[in-house]
Amino acid sequence: MKLVGELERKEWRNATYVQVEPEYWYENAMRLKENGFDFPSMLTAVDWPAEKKVELLLLVYRLSDGKAIAMSTKIDREKREIASLSGVYPGIEWHENETYEMFGVNFIGHPDYKRWGRIRKILLSEDPRLFPKDRYPLLKDSGGYKNLPKVNWNEVYGTDQEKEGLYEDLTYVYVGPQHPATHGPVGFLLGLKGEIIEDVIPRLGYVHRGVEWIFEQKEYLKVIPLLDRQCYVDAIGWELPYVFALEEIMNVKPDRRGELLRILAMELSRIQSHILYIGSFLENVNHLTGFAWTVRDREVFINLLEMLTGQRMTFNYIRPGGVTRDLPQGFKDLYEKVKVRFLKHFEKLIETSLDNPTVAMRAEGVAKVSAEDAVKYGWSGPNLRGSGVAWDLRINKPYGGYDTLEFEGAVGNVGDNLDRMLIRFEEIKQSLKIIDQVLKELTTRGDIGTHLKRAPPFPRQPGIAYGVNEAARGESGVLVVANPKDPRARMKPWRVHMRSPVFVHTMSLKYLGKGMLLQDFLAFYISLDTCVAEMDR
Repeated sequence: MKLVGELERKEWRNATYVQVEPEYWYENAMRLKENGFDFPSMLTAVDWPAEKKVELLLLVYRLSDGKAIAMSTKIDREKREIASLSGVYPGIEWHENETYEMFGVNFIGHPDYKRWGRIRKILLSEDPRLFPKDRYPLLKDSGGYKNLPKVNWNEVYGTDQEKEGLYEDLTYVYVGPQHPATHGPVGFLLGLKGEIIEDVIPRLGYVHRGVEWIFEQKEYLKVIPLLDRQCYVDAIGWELPYVFALEEIMNVKPDRRGELLRILAMELSRIQSHILYIGSFLENVNHLTGFAWTVRDREVFINLLEMLTGQRMTFNYIRPGGVTRDLPQGFKDLYEKVKVRFLKHFEKLIETSLDNPTVAMRAEGVAKVSAEDAVKYGWSGPNLRGSGVAWDLRINKPYGGYDTLEFEGAVGNVGDNLDRMLIRFEEIKQSLKIIDQVLKELTTRGDIGTHLKRAPPFPRQPGIAYGVNEAARGESGVLVVANPKDPRARMKPWRVHMRSPVFVHTMSLKYLGKGMLLQDFLAFYISLDTCVAEMDR
């Protein structure tokens, strides 16, 4: 479709990039929504100081046919002001929060203005004793995360901002950041009437490390092991989209064997991640036997990943043009033994979990999320499919060789905690089916070294690309901008942005968490499959 005020249009591998005049930013967002592009994936920015511009980029999908539009505009670098799109795409609200705190872009009409009179920071501290008030770390001349103030923690007991914007008729309870149900340091300020939640204020950023700024200081290949550490439970899930984006910029493609080895690693990682999720959810609803079983069963898939990649958690395995190691001898035989034993345990786990009255009480019919709300707030992965939306990037926008494999997407119909768990049970079975096909095709040991030799260590030409992967928690996307003409970025990325599904799901609780019991809120949060390091980056 044609947008108003188009300046440039080009095709990416997985989206159509369109740059428009800034005065048509909001109007074009409305046009996209009216034309069926109703799924908000992400919004972020890129700083171009030589042009005295900041580029904004919005990515939206049309789920009916899988088409994607990446709409871009460049605004004045000094003023940095544009209309908020949260009224068109509610799920873009928290992306605008992040873009404000990282680049200082003021989104006029953002919902935070009504309650707090400003756009709130959600990853960085609003206390100037902890982070300089007017520093926007991803602007190239801001100083980033260098020379931060020295903090005397004996003098820091809290900030006045914690008391702002609270409703007098509610009782506020702070859940986190050390609450065992949060599975990592994240907090929620919950406003209660009795035991009913009427207000949710997510508190993120406890483990924010400024990794997107750190990526800009590293050579391209040195970014990969850092991405592993953003979600150590599904590290392969973050390596893939970054390498996909690099390959598009460098015009490099892996051969069939390289694709199969990547799929093998990804599906093994999906299985062990889902197993851990199931155990964590069962533990939090007091089914401790199920948790113990999942710890046992997950270990064997970690062993397979170690045999394949050489590492147990942070793999550093994917490379532009292929992978670092071929299939080791004896892998197939070990996998077959693991699968036979695991399937016996797995059926017993499903049976005991679904028959457990405590699990049924905390999962069935609890925290229902409609398909409309899931799409509106940008949910993806098993959580989106649990709400009845048949959207799986491996099927709807196939990539990396998935289009040659036979497997089915799991879709729920209720959208409650139970559906979100059942989806992952089924996806484990489908991942085993995918691995069986991959290993059948990988009949002999190949030679992947030739592909690595052909792939340069960094792009020679400027470019921008968005790599995407259907990871265990949803759409893991990485935007990479190459600008080798600038001496600061000849061998380093100019910009790397992580689109975290966990960040999206957690922030959506600001609206979806209202109206439920306090005890159900905690079960709801765990059912979303969180990973705090990935969320805070």
